[in-house]
Amino acid sequence: MARSKHLLSKRYGILVAGCLILVLQASASRMLKIDEQKIGIPGLHSLPWQFGKWKASGEGSIGEDITAYLKPDEYILRDYVDGQNGTAVSLFVAYFKSLQNVYGPHSPKICLPGAGWLVTSEKIDNVSVAGRTEAIPVNEFTMEKSDARILVLYWYQNDRDTWAQEFHAKLRLLPDLIRYRRSDVSLVRLVTPMRGAVPKDELAESLEFTRRVYPMLSERFASVARQQR
Repeated sequence: MARSKHLLSKRYGILVAGCLILVLQASASRMLKIDEQKIGIPGLHSLPWQFGKWKASGEGSIGEDITAYLKPDEYILRDYVDGQNGTAVSLFVAYFKSLQNVYGPHSPKICLPGAGWLVTSEKIDNVSVAGRTEAIPVNEFTMEKSDARILVLYWYQNDRDTWAQEFHAKLRLLPDLIRYRRSDVSLVRLVTPMRGAVPKDELAESLEFTRRVYPMLSERFASVARQQR
């Protein structure tokens, strides 16, 4: 019992400390008024329409109202299909040049349940990708609505870091502004329809897609600093 109280007290202390850091960073960033570098956009639409066994079947939009609310500087919503087994993956990437004056990425953990999807499982996967010595953390969610089930993988990425937790971007805001004079960030989301209750095959396909698309995104995010205007 005493140990449980100690753990709860410790977790509460960590939460309070984290909230305090966020408040202090937000206040400091407003007071300092740090001017950011004038950077370009990563050119998401230049992603290949076909790579490996994956071929794009179409490209969509998120709608004018959502675009006006989120204010991404660039985004792509493109459907890819595995030509070998027909698995479909919907790729959505939203890029924001700065987090100082915009809402920023809207977490799928919030927006999809808001659209009626029920979360049935969630965890963080560590995915090995080319070009990195350490695995990248990726959120894995399964969701259902009526008779439909989907597998959702998503993460946040820029040319300096990759992370799964939403609050990480806020914690990095002030340090990145001071060190790099940048706060650009992107949300990368993959949605795959599930055939059954357990996404065994769909997860393997989505992770393979992640390993394919991550290096291409990394290359484009690294290019924005070279596009200073």
